[in-house]
Amino acid sequence: MAHSFYRQPPPAAREPLALRPRDAAEAIGISLSTLERLSRSGEIESVLIGRARVFEISTLRAFLQSRREAAKGGQA
Repeated sequence: MAHSFYRQPPPAAREPLALRPRDAAEAIGISLSTLERLSRSGEIESVLIGRARVFEISTLRAFLQSRREAAKGGQA
């Protein structure tokens, strides 16, 4: 009998590592055009895999954190 601690969770239970642009924009509450602008300016990095552009979840979280810290700093 296999030990359950060696098994991976089912695919539906795993958090994705990256999102396509439309899903990434929706996840952080901005429009697709704003995400594209932020990506072109280098404020949010993306990864090109073949012809597919994706945004890593960790990058989106880091972007939100940097904006949160900038907002706190501006409210002194």
